[in-house]
Amino acid sequence: MEANIFESQVVSTPATKISKIKVVNLRLRAFIGFNDWEQQKRQDLVINFTFKYNAARAVKDDNVDFLVNYKVFTKAIIKLVENQRFLLLETVAERIWELIRRNPYVMEVGVSVEKPYALRFCDNVLVEISDADRYNEALISLGSNIEAEENTKKALEELGKIGTIQKKSAFIYTKPLKFSEQDDFLNGAILLQTKFYYEDLKMKLRAIEAKLKRVRTANKNAPRTIDLDVVTFNSTIVDKELHEFDFLVSFVKELQPELLAETEAN
Repeated sequence: MEANIFESQVVSTPATKISKIKVVNLRLRAFIGFNDWEQQKRQDLVINFTFKYNAARAVKDDNVDFLVNYKVFTKAIIKLVENQRFLLLETVAERIWELIRRNPYVMEVGVSVEKPYALRFCDNVLVEISDADRYNEALISLGSNIEAEENTKKALEELGKIGTIQKKSAFIYTKPLKFSEQDDFLNGAILLQTKFYYEDLKMKLRAIEAKLKRVRTANKNAPRTIDLDVVTFNSTIVDKELHEFDFLVSFVKELQPELLAETEAN
């Protein structure tokens, strides 16, 4: 698996132009099944996947730097499946779905995996996975140094309205970094299950900050009532400043330790 730090030039989107991408009938061969003979002979698999993304920046100037490249997904799926061994079709579908969703800019991912002639008198057996039946998972950091405990409590209440808080890190006071002439920060993080996708989730966090009267100035490190940032989204590290703050690293280790281990391995 490739490293799970997502790098993109996409920062904001000036418009919404949703495109739906379909890859149909990708034919691969793998050792699939739990009978002895199925693990000795390769069998055909037919894979289909779909996703949506906001293509506004890509189509504005016909710029490939801003597209979500289906060829990248296809190559990764071939590497994942071709000539590999699996017991269950469900496992193949799940791993493909997870692979595609690790790009934080995709939405409404759908995956189907067919095994032709798997049953007598049937054309095929098919397993489908859809985002409609699943949740997104985000690690969100919180920071405050203006009435910190009260505003952190309010922020947690608001976050509970846009998803389900699965885990909370320890909340700790830290010295201010980059701009030291201010009070210490109360910092922590949560693991949130939500139906919102990455870009929509960021907008929801900005709305919560505004509700709690955060004032943004030219000094991005100035005191604030609350600071909310998406650190990871669907098992992908999206905060490029993660390793600049030891407390952020500690929160990821506490809530999603497998992500840092995988990143270090790559």
